[in-house]
Amino acid sequence: MITITIVRHGESIGNVQQRWQGHTNSPLTNFGAQQAEQAGEALKHERFTSVITSDLIRTISTAELILSRNISFSTNPIKLYSEIRLREQHFGYFEDKSNTLPVKYALTSPDRRLIKFVGEGAESLEDVFNRAMSFLSDLLSYYQQQQKINSQQKDFSFHQGHPHILIVSHSIFINEILNALLIHKTILRNQQQWQFIPLHNTSIFTIKIHTFNDHEQEPLHVEIIKNNYIEHLRGLVRQQGGIGSAIYDPKQKKISSFFQKKQQSSIRNDSQNEGLGDPMDED
Repeated sequence: MITITIVRHGESIGNVQQRWQGHTNSPLTNFGAQQAEQAGEALKHERFTSVITSDLIRTISTAELILSRNISFSTNPIKLYSEIRLREQHFGYFEDKSNTLPVKYALTSPDRRLIKFVGEGAESLEDVFNRAMSFLSDLLSYYQQQQKINSQQKDFSFHQGHPHILIVSHSIFINEILNALLIHKTILRNQQQWQFIPLHNTSIFTIKIHTFNDHEQEPLHVEIIKNNYIEHLRGLVRQQGGIGSAIYDPKQKKISSFFQKKQQSSIRNDSQNEGLGDPMDED
């Protein structure tokens, strides 16, 4: 069995500015970092064996923040891998431009696959789907081969510690990898198409693939455990005064927490002395 948990990145500066981010390297906001930490809380008991992100900073930072809350990672750290195929759709001319007008049409069009972006590097949804299919095929082939090797060597540790892969990517790519998962010939007998859904930042999907087979025509049994899960976002409030929408800086956060601890210590000392009165009051 193999488990794949897929998470969309936290809110980015491009999200706040309502831009077509695509391949633009847009960092998280402070609120996006909070979302990622909450996703980490929701996933803190999971034992991830691999972590794969796109090579863009908003997914890498999200993965790091998720792992910062993970109990297993604190004792058994694992390396993060960046994969260019996990990038968001490239929007060509619209890259890093306002999405106010195009996005309204894109999300309400009866067939999003008819939307064609233009300009250098522009991708269609079919292009993104092909990237997703290529990545998924390589991923499953790797673990299929690993299982075969371990079986031949009578090494059953692979079966005892089932692989659990954390993938952090982007909204459109996630929709397309789910689409690829549904129509991949080794997974389902009947071809289906995933219906595109807009995703909240840090939406979580968890999929269990229960069997591997040597014959490609034999389908795999797939079970969706979490489907667009966002319970971890309930009650989360954006910091006021523009702080929540500012660029997330992990170094700044460490400095802030240092001064916060100093302030809390001062408050505790004041509260301990409260009610004792000023020694000069007796005069």
